[in-house]
Amino acid sequence: MTRLNIKWILFSGAFILTSSYATAQTTSDALRFSQTINGGTARFTSMGGAFGALGADFTSLSINPAGLGVYKSSEFTITPSFKHNSIKSAYNETNASDTKNRLSFDNVGLVLSFNPYKTDERGIVNYNIGFGYNRTNDFNANSYSKGNNNVNSIMDYFAEKASGYYYEDLFDDDNKTPFKNGVAPWDVIMAWNTYLLFDTIAGTNGTEYMPALLTGDGVVQKNIVNSKGGSGVYDISFAINISNKLFIGASLGISEFNYTYNATYKEDAFESNPELSLGNRFYYMDYNQYYENSGTGYNFKIGGIYTPISNIRIGLSIHTPTFYSFSEKYSYSMLSNFDINGTETNSISKSPLGRYEYDFETPFKLIGSFAYIFKNVGLISLDVEHLDYSSMKFRNGGDGYSFTNENSAIENTCKSVTNIRVGGEIKIKDFAIRAGYAFYPSPYKSGYLNESSNTSQISGGFGYRSGGFSIDMAYLHTIKKEQYLFYDYNGLNPVETKMNDGKVLVTLGFRF
Repeated sequence: MTRLNIKWILFSGAFILTSSYATAQTTSDALRFSQTINGGTARFTSMGGAFGALGADFTSLSINPAGLGVYKSSEFTITPSFKHNSIKSAYNETNASDTKNRLSFDNVGLVLSFNPYKTDERGIVNYNIGFGYNRTNDFNANSYSKGNNNVNSIMDYFAEKASGYYYEDLFDDDNKTPFKNGVAPWDVIMAWNTYLLFDTIAGTNGTEYMPALLTGDGVVQKNIVNSKGGSGVYDISFAINISNKLFIGASLGISEFNYTYNATYKEDAFESNPELSLGNRFYYMDYNQYYENSGTGYNFKIGGIYTPISNIRIGLSIHTPTFYSFSEKYSYSMLSNFDINGTETNSISKSPLGRYEYDFETPFKLIGSFAYIFKNVGLISLDVEHLDYSSMKFRNGGDGYSFTNENSAIENTCKSVTNIRVGGEIKIKDFAIRAGYAFYPSPYKSGYLNESSNTSQISGGFGYRSGGFSIDMAYLHTIKKEQYLFYDYNGLNPVETKMNDGKVLVTLGFRF
């Protein structure tokens, strides 16, 4: 009698597993925490986010807080938005796609301007205080990818990962603590308890495994992903205007982050696959993964804008790292379907809900800005933003873990980048027409999977201002190409994805 038949007698139905958690933070997580994109008010967005030298827009506070000092009056703004996300994938010559829509708010802000009642324009002309929120990232997306593979399967990956673990330690047991003390990881335990690891290999003392597919068998591989959440910053800012020549500002930013990931990876056997021993046959498997992460952090920003002549503004700002504290939850489940002795049988294995807490530091940012203003006609503006992603750091694991390996992987994988944002505006009486472009290079070093995964943003919009009321509209189109692997196994081709993200924003502004 094979191991499969013995195990079916001993274990049937669903199993609830219990264990403690071990760290699983990755470079991809670090980048998700650290990367920010063009978002906020419609005027800011339509001009590519190039506002470091301009100011007088609430979202400029998140780039250069000195921009708050450019305000000459108080203002309240609010920005609802609508986003349409589309992701196309290609895997092993098969194309697939999915979409997702969402309504949200990208900005709400209040600026209070105070004049010291001077009659001249020397010294402190005015000082301003700003409070509000700007969105810095959006994770709402659906993706679907599929393709045929007769070279390898995720079961080969499980078998390789299980190598060295004694098979008796893979059965579910409340006394086991997977991820700790050398006990096998959850995916390996679930694969064993759902027959995806078919049996041990003879002569290996029960520590090497054969998958439930024979060499050359084929499977249809599919991956269905739903993600949601986002990040944003609440800024509390102060700035002064000195003689309408120099603007100095500082901001305390309170960042929030939330991200939820639900994925189902599937494999369906080719009908042409031969039977396993004793007539048993694998039909399909599902691997469900759930991950939720939330956190808060804080940073400090300081900046200045200098006007050497009336047409030119030069800006410089420095952002400290954002110091995050994160709390995450995760769980997994695996289902398989076999024909066992002529009976179609489902087997399910589940992990408990794991929890973990840790800290994280994003990189420093240095932003240089330049703007040229054509009096009563319009303007052009440029931001150059530099940061080093290799300096990202995980800190203070909840169980005392130091993240030495994870931080070393970040240093080896990531590089410093220079982001470029450029924008322009043309004024026609009370109307304005705007356009912008932003380019965010890949944070990965040469030789890594996504070394060419750049992000480009094209934007445009218009605005109308009459008295103390303004309305601005913007359209932002984001394009990004990326690759990923279903699992880490030699010979597996990557999935190629292309994301097209369209967002419409409307900002209502009231000056007083």
